Amino acid sequence: MRVTYTGQCGYVVETGIANIVFDFCGGKLPEMKEDMPLLVFVSHDGGHHFSPEIFSFISEYQNVQYFLSHDILLTEELQRQYGITRSVMKKISFLPEGVRRVIPLRGENGENDYIIMETIKTCRDGIAWLLNVAGKRIYYAGDMNWWVWENDSRQIFNQRTARFKHYMETLYDRDIYLAFANLVPGQGKYSCLGIEYLLNTAPVANVVPMGFDEHAEEVLTYERERRTKSLPTKVLSLLKPGESSIL
Repeated sequence: MRVTYTGQCGYVVETGIANIVFDFCGGKLPEMKEDMPLLVFVSHDGGHHFSPEIFSFISEYQNVQYFLSHDILLTEELQRQYGITRSVMKKISFLPEGVRRVIPLRGENGENDYIIMETIKTCRDGIAWLLNVAGKRIYYAGDMNWWVWENDSRQIFNQRTARFKHYMETLYDRDIYLAFANLVPGQGKYSCLGIEYLLNTAPVANVVPMGFDEHAEEVLTYERERRTKSLPTKVLSLLKPGESSIL
């Protein structure tokens, strides 16, 4: 399995049965087999998470499927603007939270396989994704995070905390092989709350901090602190577009 950072909150995960794109928002995809199934997931309609450029992938790859959060609206006008044809629209699924679906795959050699997909409600916009790929779970948080700030009132802090913890219950005690979770330096002393809560909620083998904007040093500090404490989860510091890690 290879994980590649494409910029902003975008990542590509190459597995043995499909290549998976999360929240591509510009940049460059890694070189991948054109006949391998390509699954494109978008967590919500946000500036760092969605780009209509994803619909051009269909001209490069032979087997593309799109899974978009229900808050992404593609009106007829936008379809014309983005160059989305009827054939492309047939490959797009719009999904709310609370969906469990089996995604059938047809491999490069004609063999059949599948991925189990779950959508999770987030405490902000859109949905989070949980995929079971050949027995390994991949979690992409999207806008799921413990969104609290240093100047919040105690009431707001408590409300946001309760909301976040409620939606995180879906992941309780579920083994996750690879997780993408938010580490937001703009939250000040609370920047790591969300990612740490995830790692204390579910057994996570590998985690990729995202949402750090231009503050790559915060990710390096976080990775170093966990390594110094000999904590079990491996932190993957993918800081520049094009950087990748092999698991």
